[in-house]
Formats: sequence, structure tokens, C-alpha cells
Amino acid sequence: MYRRAFILTFDRDDNLNYKDIHDNIITSPSVITWWHYIKSSYILIVDTNDVSKLNKEIVNAMPDKRFLLIEVNLKSRNGWLPPKAWEWIKAQSVKLK
Repeated sequence: MYRRAFILTFDRDDNLNYKDIHDNIITSPSVITWWHYIKSSYILIVDTNDVSKLNKEIVNAMPDKRFLLIEVNLKSRNGWLPPKAWEWIKAQSVKLK
């Protein structure tokens, strides 16, 4: 399996059903596991080397919603998060590529 990490971020809009968006994102066929400690941001661990496939899945999860999907290096990290978040990021970083 070819694992890559991406950050997905988008603007929140009170007119949208975020439970449906969340469910659609985390059940996307390419998504192996995910992280969501910050509103409107996800770290997605995916099993594809085709970012356009993942992009289409996100568009399907959030039609007509602007977003940024960018590959990230989880080994180069810093910030202010709860310990559980850092543990997840560290565990996933050793499983990539």
C-alpha cells in the first residue's frame, strides 16, 4: 500500500450540514485513516498516488465548496495540540511511503 498524508482545509459555512460532509470525507475510498482535531481541517492518510482521485472524492463530499488539499510531511511538525493528536501524527508518520 502506498500511503501519503494530505491536509484538507476549508471555510466553514453555517448553511452546510457538517455531519454529512464529515461522513463523506472519512468514508472516501482513498482514505485509510484521518485526524480532525481542528475544525474545518483534516489530516487524511490515503492509499493512492493519484491526488486527482482524492480531489474528486473531496469534491463529491463537498460539492461547490472551496478547499485546499495539500500533501504534508508529518515528520516535520510543530504546533499546539493535545498529546493524543501528537501521538496519532507520530504513529502515522512512520507508516508513510
